[in-house]
Amino acid sequence: MRTGLTYAGWWVALFWLWLLYQGEWNKVEWIAAACAATLGAAFVTLIARVGLLRFRVPLRALRDGLNVPLQIAIDFAIVARALVRRLRGRPTRGAFVVRPLPSAGSGAIAAGDRAARGILATYSPNAYVVDLDATNHAVLLHDLEPNRSSEEPA
Repeated sequence: MRTGLTYAGWWVALFWLWLLYQGEWNKVEWIAAACAATLGAAFVTLIARVGLLRFRVPLRALRDGLNVPLQIAIDFAIVARALVRRLRGRPTRGAFVVRPLPSAGSGAIAAGDRAARGILATYSPNAYVVDLDATNHAVLLHDLEPNRSSEEPA
């Protein structure tokens, strides 16, 4: 039962993810999405069955990422402003920063929390995650223009 639910869940997610990234909704893309979802879900189900898929994403990490779509729009303006400044000959203030990682521990939930926060924080055009350090509970980010809210939820 669990294997079937794993397969079905991943199939639905991968199917719609294909269509989201492809951007076209026609018969060929629907078939391609179904084929890719079938292969991807089978692979993930096999990996989960063997025991290599050991992470659980807590709802707290997803809830902390609810502001990501708004932050993407804000960061687009920040990046556009930096581009204009750069075209005028003024330097950008890009920097690498190390922040504490709210996810502590080494279990499956902590691994899922780190992964979700890393992915969600990388969607921002102004800041991206370079490395997650589970040992020191830290995240290394690069900011084009320093803005702490661009780094969230990392």
